[in-house]
Amino acid sequence: MDEIIALNWPLPPTGFLLGPRDVHVWTASLRLPVDHAVACELTLSPDEQKRAGRFLFERDRSRFVIGRGTLRAILGRYLRCEPRQIQFAYTERGKPSLAGPPAGEPLHFNLAHSEDLAVFAVSKIAGIGIDLERVRPMNDMEGIAERFFSPRETKLLKSLPSNQKQSAFFNLWTRKEAWLKATGEGIGESLNQVEVSFLPGEPAQLLAIGDNARAAAEWTLRELIPAPGYLGALAVPSTDFQVQCWAWQEEKTPALFLASEVSGTGPQKHEQRL
Repeated sequence: MDEIIALNWPLPPTGFLLGPRDVHVWTASLRLPVDHAVACELTLSPDEQKRAGRFLFERDRSRFVIGRGTLRAILGRYLRCEPRQIQFAYTERGKPSLAGPPAGEPLHFNLAHSEDLAVFAVSKIAGIGIDLERVRPMNDMEGIAERFFSPRETKLLKSLPSNQKQSAFFNLWTRKEAWLKATGEGIGESLNQVEVSFLPGEPAQLLAIGDNARAAAEWTLRELIPAPGYLGALAVPSTDFQVQCWAWQEEKTPALFLASEVSGTGPQKHEQRL
């Protein structure tokens, strides 16, 4: 049997609400029973089902299906609608947003996954971004740094003791990627144009955007550690907000969430769950 991912974040309180300056961050396992994956797939759009069918490996297909189904369940909780009613629009770079009738009130989201874990950020603040990576050995860490990071960041990374390089590298990657996902910028064009803090134990901070410290000061970065062995980051274009991190429950399938969502009770009493 596969090992269950132990999530670091608690379940949400009863009757939680999303205020105008709130950012809710959810984490969820993508390694769930077959019946849950089947229920998730029933909520997907025809386009998403076609995308799921293009995966070569069942493991990757299952992760996609559970991730998208969970995203729909989470958004359905806020919009008070059935997960399958939600419609998405996409930018040229593939960033999703809400479209269609359920998107009557402003609700913004972003998601990321790494292997069997996913994170989702939901807010009324526009332009949020989130990223996640499982911390793991990298064969060409310094080569990747030279290609994608700034000269200052690369030099500092190379100077670190070997036992600190791995976490520092993933701090760099996730913090930059969260900002790029928030702005919709491309990795190749912009990853080395934004500088972030990344030393182990150092608070997450956007230091400069193309040598512009003033523009960077308008953003906030937050470190995320949703489960042991994973690092993530949240980017918000504001300094006036509060973050709450919770685990999405897995004990009910998305189809069974509907009754509690519509009545307003939502996902509150059970456990974990792109």
